[in-house]
Amino acid sequence: MARLTTQEALAELYDHDMDAHFDTSQLRVGLAGILSPAEINRIITAIEATGDRTVSYETVISLLEEA
Repeated sequence: MARLTTQEALAELYDHDMDAHFDTSQLRVGLAGILSPAEINRIITAIEATGDRTVSYETVISLLEEA
């Protein structure tokens, strides 16, 4: 089975629901075993830098594209 890209893994976690919001602990749990710990940490670091408690799929993707 091919490994999912970061964007694909996030899309699956959010179930393609553009209105869903997750906090960083939910993202860690939801992405565990799908993405590498380093990639998960990169995502969490980008989110925490915003100061927001929860983020939408679009926000996460935007943050990763900026990084």
